[in-house]
Amino acid sequence: MNNKTVRKEISPEKTRSGGNFWFLLAGLLFTLLSVPFTNQYSGMERYSMTLLFSVFMLVSIWSLAASRRVFQGGILLVIGITTIVGINVLNGAHFFQEVLGIVLMLIFCNLSCWIAARNVFLLHKADLNSLAGAFCVYLLIGLIWALLYKLLLLFDLAAFSGNITAQEQEQFPDLLYFSFVTLASLGYGDVTPIGGLVRTFAYLEAVIGQFYLAVMVASLVSAYSAHRTK
Repeated sequence: MNNKTVRKEISPEKTRSGGNFWFLLAGLLFTLLSVPFTNQYSGMERYSMTLLFSVFMLVSIWSLAASRRVFQGGILLVIGITTIVGINVLNGAHFFQEVLGIVLMLIFCNLSCWIAARNVFLLHKADLNSLAGAFCVYLLIGLIWALLYKLLLLFDLAAFSGNITAQEQEQFPDLLYFSFVTLASLGYGDVTPIGGLVRTFAYLEAVIGQFYLAVMVASLVSAYSAHRTK
């Protein structure tokens, strides 16, 4: 009975998972490559980029969610994020609105990361789509940590020294760079966290990055071996 139940729950996801991660990967790469140039964008262009990223996330990841309520919640999050960004573009960024926008984006990215990881590591499919999904999870982890660093800065719970701009509205590209350098344990040292809390976040991100790579490789090798055995 249990085996039959598991098969009924997983089989719809298997039929819907094909190709979705490639759309997400395209959206993430487009967003990450565009972030360094956001300082040159006008408010409407930033709003358009945020909307495009949210739509990519909604179509490619939230469509994998088995629950319709989860998908509807994703739509509400996208509406909330784009609305706040639009208000910031029209009326200027205010502290409460900026914090609320980052919190909603964190919720959206965390749930999307969980849904993607669940589909990649639970189904154990050794194909290119699963590999793209695993890479998407890695990129989402770096994005989530960059948003956390931004949130700490807004509440004056963190500071950075080195090659980082002093303009608060233009710091996110530098924080995104620092996040991925830390996640990959490169340790260039051109951007340095100041303060116990942000340093704790930094080394936790480095540990998670190494742990995730080990788990990902082990899972893919196990899935490939099982496929060859069958």
